[in-house]
Amino acid sequence: MPRRRRIAGADPEKRRQILDGAHEVFLSRGFDIASMSEIAAAANVSKGTLYVYFEDKEHLFLALIERERESQKRGAYEALEDDPDPAHALATFGERLIRLLACDFAVSAHRIVIGVAERMPDLGREFYENGPLQGTKRLAGYLEAQVRAGKLAIDDTALAASQFLDLSQSTLLRPRLFNAVRERPSEEEIARVVKAAVEMFMARYAVKSGS
Repeated sequence: MPRRRRIAGADPEKRRQILDGAHEVFLSRGFDIASMSEIAAAANVSKGTLYVYFEDKEHLFLALIERERESQKRGAYEALEDDPDPAHALATFGERLIRLLACDFAVSAHRIVIGVAERMPDLGREFYENGPLQGTKRLAGYLEAQVRAGKLAIDDTALAASQFLDLSQSTLLRPRLFNAVRERPSEEEIARVVKAAVEMFMARYAVKSGS
């Protein structure tokens, strides 16, 4: 029996090939300058094939961000799944998350989205809702479980999650976003900043013994 043709736009290998080409072009050219023709050439596909998979450059860019995000964030969230010690779990989670956010692609993606969000608000909103907001919700869910277990005392877990995320990123990401610092932070610096974030967080929210 002859093999049935894949539904248009449903070949995972072809999609990966296109996203690999887009990754190369977006990093080297930036979002605004990059063209679908350049992406097609880098991916070694025709423009017609490119449009079968992605209707425009914006949707291609969001798909690329989501692929990179999914491939790297699993390890960060795994730190929250099986560790009964919230201080240790948060430290591991924070360090893994900062490694992800401080990598070259993540920094470039944030710059691109911020740069186009005013004229493409849907792109900015989708980036935020599928990325930072989801991360805050996942962390808030973990904190809620720790509250039920009697280890943390938090009235507003969404706020507390945002506080921890901001504390962990302090001094590490903003200079990178503005290109004031070009090198990603060292492992030692990440560990130092996240350790301080955990200490501040636990000083505020840990259940005190005897309480």
